[in-house]
Amino acid sequence: MQVTVENVSELGRRMTVTVEDANVEQTIQDRLNAIRPTVKAAGFRPGKVPMKMVTQMHGETARREAIDSVIQSSMQEAFVQEKINPASPPQVEDIKDEGASFIYTLSYEVFPEIKEINLDGIEAEQITAEVTDEDVDKMLETLRQQRATWEPLKRGAKEDERVIVDFVGTIEGEEFDGGTGNDVQIVLGSGNMLADFEQQLVGKKAGQSTTVTITFPEDYQAEQLAGKTADFAVTVKEVAKQKLPKLDKAFAVQCGVEAGMAALKKEVTANMGRELENALKNKNKRAVLDSLTTNNEVSLPEAPVNREAEHLMEQAKNNLKQQGVNIEGIPFTTDGFMDPAKQRVALSLLIGKIISDNDIQADADRVKEVVNLIASSYEDPEDVVSYYMNDQQKLSEIQMMVVEDLVVEWVCERIKVEQKASTFSEVMNSSAA
Repeated sequence: MQVTVENVSELGRRMTVTVEDANVEQTIQDRLNAIRPTVKAAGFRPGKVPMKMVTQMHGETARREAIDSVIQSSMQEAFVQEKINPASPPQVEDIKDEGASFIYTLSYEVFPEIKEINLDGIEAEQITAEVTDEDVDKMLETLRQQRATWEPLKRGAKEDERVIVDFVGTIEGEEFDGGTGNDVQIVLGSGNMLADFEQQLVGKKAGQSTTVTITFPEDYQAEQLAGKTADFAVTVKEVAKQKLPKLDKAFAVQCGVEAGMAALKKEVTANMGRELENALKNKNKRAVLDSLTTNNEVSLPEAPVNREAEHLMEQAKNNLKQQGVNIEGIPFTTDGFMDPAKQRVALSLLIGKIISDNDIQADADRVKEVVNLIASSYEDPEDVVSYYMNDQQKLSEIQMMVVEDLVVEWVCERIKVEQKASTFSEVMNSSAA
């Protein structure tokens, strides 16, 4: 087999493969002879259909199969022979069957050759933060809010109290889509409804009916309502004030901790510490890796970028579905995902170069440390550790995480790193965003 490769662009290649003694025609004939006993045709017994008719009926299929077989087997051999790892699926451009020899050409892309990693002038900001007593108190207050009950009232509603209402909205006497609600819960002042709507319910009692008149903002999301004035016939069904549980042993039990408030506070602090550590690690890692890609321009093959953009788009779809969004009719395209896809492909190539040049590997102790950290947030950590350590795919994912961490450490040792103090709330809010 003879192979020649020519450069058609920076990353584009054309390969010509000559397969000697391919004998495609003989292969076609062998295939037709093999299927002849099973071919059926009107007026002929099975196995007695003339070869000419067998060729007419199945010749094109046999030819495609024979050619495909020759190309697939020789293509793989050619890539191994030339030590080529194509970045895109090869496309067959031309085929010539010259009897004993079979010649075809392929077009494909290759990954760029990164000669060296440029770290000159890189500065990365690394955020530091800790969990304070104030942060823990805020979290306990959040837990109280989540477990609050509502106590019905006979008096009129005040700010921060909840009303349950039915309403029917009309514009110029006509009901409109989205203007009707039943058993709608509104915490006054929360902003769940338009401020004018909530404000006009202050002072209203359970069992009272009223008319609420509002004018929708000019930039209201429902364009058909923007700038229009609507009247809502509202019936107040309940007024209630929030009742927060006491921070006592019963509350701790509610949160799943039998040993009391001291134990709950200790567990909350530990959980917040783990969350903060993970958020800081991801945030600081991203800052270093973003600096790495910014400082190293890489020519990218189209196929991997397109595949990554497709992957990101599917992730976005799944995230919306999990949030309860109906994505039917939403015109998704990969255009909006191309920039992050390019960055991710470039980063994977740069990381690969650093790993290869420095023989970076995930040591067993670091892998076990990460697995233990993941398992620590579960009720039965030992079962989680066993699950990861006995599942090769999951273990490979952890090993890759460790390798990425080692790459970040390698980069940080060679660039200027500036520490910046932050708070638990700032870090967690930016991570959520």
